Amino acid sequence: MSQVAPHHLTTEQKQQSRIDPRIFLLTLGTFALGTDAFVVAGVLPMIAKETGVTEGLAGQLVTVFSLTYGLGAPLLAAIIGRWPRNRVLIAALGLFGLANLGSALAPSYLLLLISRILVGCFAAVYTPLAYTTATALAPAEKRGQALSLVVVGITVATAIGSPLGTWVGEHYGWRFSFVLITVLAGIAFLALLLCGLPKERVQSVLPLKARLAPIAHPVVALALLPALFWNLGAFLVYTYIAPLLQQNLHILDISGLLVAYGLGAVGGTLSGGRLADRFGAQRPIITLLIVLSIVEAILVFTTTSLLSTLVTLFIFGLLTSLIFIPQQHRLLSVAPEHANVILALNNSTFYLGIAAGAAIGGVALRTVAVTQLGWLGAAFMLLALLAFFLSIYYTRTARARGLSKSVDQEQASQEKEEVFILPE
Repeated sequence: MSQVAPHHLTTEQKQQSRIDPRIFLLTLGTFALGTDAFVVAGVLPMIAKETGVTEGLAGQLVTVFSLTYGLGAPLLAAIIGRWPRNRVLIAALGLFGLANLGSALAPSYLLLLISRILVGCFAAVYTPLAYTTATALAPAEKRGQALSLVVVGITVATAIGSPLGTWVGEHYGWRFSFVLITVLAGIAFLALLLCGLPKERVQSVLPLKARLAPIAHPVVALALLPALFWNLGAFLVYTYIAPLLQQNLHILDISGLLVAYGLGAVGGTLSGGRLADRFGAQRPIITLLIVLSIVEAILVFTTTSLLSTLVTLFIFGLLTSLIFIPQQHRLLSVAPEHANVILALNNSTFYLGIAAGAAIGGVALRTVAVTQLGWLGAAFMLLALLAFFLSIYYTRTARARGLSKSVDQEQASQEKEEVFILPE
């Protein structure tokens, strides 16, 4: 009788099947970054009160961070493309932590504003490098899992990091919210510094001109435009969610309520791919924009009790995250030949939408009550819907004329994917 070979893995196979511990350190870094991106909204009233500015002006701290990130990501990626990536990543994370310490110690609103610009710069450098480094640290069959771990750091930050930072701010002062982020980033920085990262050789670097070239084509520009408007509409409200809830509910502690938004965001992130796989991109985006406009329009009425507020925030977080993956699917169908570039542009569009939402919301607060921002956010959701219909129409027309194909052919000659090789 033949014996069945035992199903034992060799030591080498076991090592290859494990996730490199350094990937979890990269995830801690993105968790700190995600916490930083959302925590200002939770402690905004406290910042405004202590620095002696209006809540609308305090909201511009979100504007400058997001604007710097959105514009800085493609620019800085082109500038540092030839630099040693392992060193740049660790340095960016360390400087990110120091910049947050600067936010905690800032003696004036102006210096706080400058510190947020610096934080945005270092975050824009760290995040894409964390993604590429995670995939380089993993074997080929584990790269998707490694990338998901790093991405989930930002997602989990909305459910845990941001409410935790808000709670710390409510009990110890808003400056300690930034101290918390400094500690998180510092732990990841020191651990990566001690563990080290592999040197990577870049065969080619995409120049800035090639990174931005797709925007010149109406098909691509119109495909990105709806995302700008719906992120604007969402964060026009979320940036000022703390004063809105405090005024509607007559409470000061809102950290627990923000957990509901974060849990919804996590659920949306996990479900967005399945939604796009089952229904495609077009139907979910149209449906989600309509529902989001309704949710924001009635926000002033659905945040008058704790239970209804929890449900509303969960739905709001769920919807704003659900729409992200269908948008990526659509962008890949519009311009598949330069997928990396257009997805990077979509990420920049996301942060530019946050910046615009915080800025417009701050200006609006000069003339309207914070509880009325939901109506303005709903208007931008409908504008995003209109832009989406326009994008659908133009894309179909362009494909009929063969223009969409020419876009891919023209850009394919400029775009080269970066290849990372680990030392043996």
